[in-house]
Amino acid sequence: MTIRSLILLPMLFVPTVANAQIADIPPYFDPVIAGQGILLGNMVEQAGRDAGKPSGTQQSAPVADIDATYESAPAVRTRLAEIMAQESENRQAGTGSQMRELVQSGRAMSEYQRVAAMLGYNPNDAADALAFYLLALWGVANDHRAEVTQQQAAGVARQAHSAFAVIADQLDTDAKRQEFGEMLAIQGVIVAGTHEAAVRSGDDAALHLYADLARQGATRLLNSDPTDIVLTDSGFSLK
Repeated sequence: MTIRSLILLPMLFVPTVANAQIADIPPYFDPVIAGQGILLGNMVEQAGRDAGKPSGTQQSAPVADIDATYESAPAVRTRLAEIMAQESENRQAGTGSQMRELVQSGRAMSEYQRVAAMLGYNPNDAADALAFYLLALWGVANDHRAEVTQQQAAGVARQAHSAFAVIADQLDTDAKRQEFGEMLAIQGVIVAGTHEAAVRSGDDAALHLYADLARQGATRLLNSDPTDIVLTDSGFSLK
């Protein structure tokens, strides 16, 4: 199972590469802003330190004892659709209505829910959505086409839950957790979907652009270059 091959939104928001700049390529949000300021560098660095320990002494990032789940509400989805549509329009004129329809219709979240089930993620868990977003960014940055196993996905989820604990007090209602989780999940679907479209069409120029954007975003979010990160059963780790 690969993240990109599971995404069925093949031609959404894919600008003509010949006329595009990296800033015009989705996702439309700065990952640090979208992640409400989460920086996960310590997560990856700790995993790298653990990888160097003798066998049997490695420790996976603990799952924080904080509830990241939420009950989904239509009103929150409607508000999120407007937020993402406006930001999309600001970044690339003419895309706002497409983004609004994608979010409001539930198509993107339906796709995420399907993928989440295959990864072993709870589709109504904001920290799991963060894990999916990180997997999507990392995968596109590295043009990763091999399988992502449930063990690897679980490792990243443990890291994401630990990181989520840092901002849990800012997301203390179902509505806030839903907005946070769905924004990241939808962006992850777009990131993986546009990459998949480029792979299917054999568009190497687009692949390079998407990889560059994902690399920039993941570097800001993780405080590490994603091409220096490997995916293991314990999650992300520095090479």
